[in-house]
Amino acid sequence: MKFNETQLTHWMELVREHDDAIEAFWPSQIRSKSWIAEKLEFQTHMDLPHSCVIFGCWYGVLADMLRIPVTVCVDKERKYLDWCEKNYPVWQGCLSDYDYNTHLDGSNNPPDLVINTITEHISQEVYDKWFEKIPVGAYYVIQGNNDFSHKDHVRACEDLNMFASINHMDHGFDVLEEIEYEGPWNMEKDQPTYFKRFMGIGIKNGKDRHTRTK
Repeated sequence: MKFNETQLTHWMELVREHDDAIEAFWPSQIRSKSWIAEKLEFQTHMDLPHSCVIFGCWYGVLADMLRIPVTVCVDKERKYLDWCEKNYPVWQGCLSDYDYNTHLDGSNNPPDLVINTITEHISQEVYDKWFEKIPVGAYYVIQGNNDFSHKDHVRACEDLNMFASINHMDHGFDVLEEIEYEGPWNMEKDQPTYFKRFMGIGIKNGKDRHTRTK
């Protein structure tokens, strides 16, 4: 991945305008986004996608890193979309309510790829509805973690097997992996905390082909 002066300046403007945007550039966040970019390029058995919908887009940093020609950013928070709208078409609302027939990208085709990196933040009911609506033949990328301590994590996973099971990745995936990352400092024990981030890449109703690593 290479970023030009225009992109770097755009990110610096983001951090200056929004105090919480610095969180999108924490090492663990950059690593998880880079992980997606690398796997999409080298391990999905597909050409680089031409169209994508990113659910839980935040400030659009992942969209900036992937640089997919047509990208729609989806989030519930208007302030994130106000920033993303500088470069991408946006949609506000619950991800399970997104209508792929809206064609916000100006085309008449479903996206090649959908990305959901907030699976731990949504209920099983919402996730099931979202997953069911993924267009047949589209690739999907999902991420989650085993951080049960965060108040907003309603669907964290104990391990990779649980992640695969509750996210309907028992069959038809290309990549299923986990990596360790450093979380907030444990002030009581005066030591770092470590969590695992899980990622899966598959194709909706795809063939049964598995690459699974830890």
